[in-house]
Amino acid sequence: MAWVKSEYAGELAVLSTWLVGLAPWSVSVFSQRGFSVAALRFLPFRFQFIFGAQFTGERPFLWTWEVPGFVASGELTLGATLGAVAFGVYAVAFALSLFYYVEEERLEARSPVDPVRLSGGLLGAVALLTLAATALFVLYFPGVTLPVGAAVAAVLAAVLLRVDRA
Repeated sequence: MAWVKSEYAGELAVLSTWLVGLAPWSVSVFSQRGFSVAALRFLPFRFQFIFGAQFTGERPFLWTWEVPGFVASGELTLGATLGAVAFGVYAVAFALSLFYYVEEERLEARSPVDPVRLSGGLLGAVALLTLAATALFVLYFPGVTLPVGAAVAAVLAAVLLRVDRA
């Protein structure tokens, strides 16, 4: 059973893509030795807040492509690399959503692939990459790491892939 009517599938694909870009794909919080860390990972960037300590060279804001070179642990480097790849896939999905928003009829008429399903597949790839990265962060961070946006991307991808395009 489809969750969305066919005539609204294009709008849902565009809005879903934008929503995935706004949600942090992973949130980590932990405390140890008198300080606390909160990390919010969005697709294009990462915010990391450290409370109760000062570290030399700490950068609270990093673009996604800077994170793999900044972290020192193997699990974190691989997780950060998967996050950067997820951002690359998302950039393609975002470009598609912009074109779809502006040229919906033209894209649907000329595309050999259903743009809604293509958007769903790209968001599914983003979800898989960010869920894998989150799993690696769970191994490294001693506190709690939640795949907030990764789960949102997975649900929206499933909805888009199941749309009845009659």
